[in-house]
Amino acid sequence: MRLLHTSDWHVGKAIRRNSRADEHQAVINEIVGLVGDRSVDLVILAGDLFDTASPPPDAEAMVYRGLLDMARAGAQVAVIAGNHDNARRLHAVAPVFEAAGRVHLVTEPTRPDEGGVLPLAGPGGEDVRLALLPFVSQRGVVRAKDLMEAAAYENAQAYAERMRLLIEALCAGFETDTVNILAAHAFVHGGRLGGGERAAHFVEDYALSAQAFPPTAGYVALGHVHRPQKIRGTAPIHYCGSPLQLDFGEQDQAKQVNLVDIEPGLPPTVTAVPLTSGRALHTLTGTLDELAAAADGGDRARTDDAWLRVVVREPRRPGLADEVRELLGNRVVDVQIEDESAPARPRARRAGRDPAELFDEFLAERNIDDDRVRALFAELLDAQQEAERV
Repeated sequence: MRLLHTSDWHVGKAIRRNSRADEHQAVINEIVGLVGDRSVDLVILAGDLFDTASPPPDAEAMVYRGLLDMARAGAQVAVIAGNHDNARRLHAVAPVFEAAGRVHLVTEPTRPDEGGVLPLAGPGGEDVRLALLPFVSQRGVVRAKDLMEAAAYENAQAYAERMRLLIEALCAGFETDTVNILAAHAFVHGGRLGGGERAAHFVEDYALSAQAFPPTAGYVALGHVHRPQKIRGTAPIHYCGSPLQLDFGEQDQAKQVNLVDIEPGLPPTVTAVPLTSGRALHTLTGTLDELAAAADGGDRARTDDAWLRVVVREPRRPGLADEVRELLGNRVVDVQIEDESAPARPRARRAGRDPAELFDEFLAERNIDDDRVRALFAELLDAQQEAERV
């Protein structure tokens, strides 16, 4: 059978408040076209359909229409929730897709006989067993008492072990004469980040060993990491990456989906299919004169339709960012100024330090002494940490 592996759409994500809805629609259309043109039997969307837990209605319409279009193109479509998705929100619409047929959503860890493993028939009548494991937060598998009382490394070990047991239970029915596939939204040791991911869910607290995936799995379709890559392990383990360059940390990455031909008992054939929709992201660096020369010269073809981050090496002055935008156009979404004439400040150590302590240091550097600002920061920090736990 043939499957198409995609993940991390992040529909609704803007770039510095600039909408990318047209790009997301274009790349979804491109993927739908591949489903029909390449005779895909199964599409796996391995989490992070949306960028936020409360996506705007147009983002929801875009994603749901895309899922239905892939089904109409002839494929079964299996979707798991990622850490950016609202699992309850997706769970609420899952019955509608089930009624429509061919689109299956799993939003939380589920017993194999209750939907955690999807039995399918391949195009030649072969038995397909698709295990589905959405993102699981640490508090989802580690008791609150342990989170409060145990050491961080102990909780990380407990999380990894319980995730291994979840995977073992989901894959227990894999046989040598069946097509065995596992889809999961998780971070695996050895994975290289793409640059646009939410850092809080990539620390050691959320890391799994590649050995957690059994050798009986014919293909492991992962989401969560935006850089496409293969992870070394006893099974074929792949991140397909995000379909668009989502932030400037991803500007040097080619985007793709994985096309996988798989049959019982044999290694899969994995083909990276490049995606061409969406605008590129580029960083330009130099003085205004150098930037003007680059814009008039060979870089124009690269940057005319790209989103631009511009690093200006000029002394700070009012209106400098506006001059850059006037020079390079409305694709400039980020202007940074490197004033080489300003005295360099030694960078303070940040690793392992409390955010409140770092914020106090930030205020001190700017001669700000206002308890109201500190209180507001504490409130925002609490809200962010609570949102990441949900």
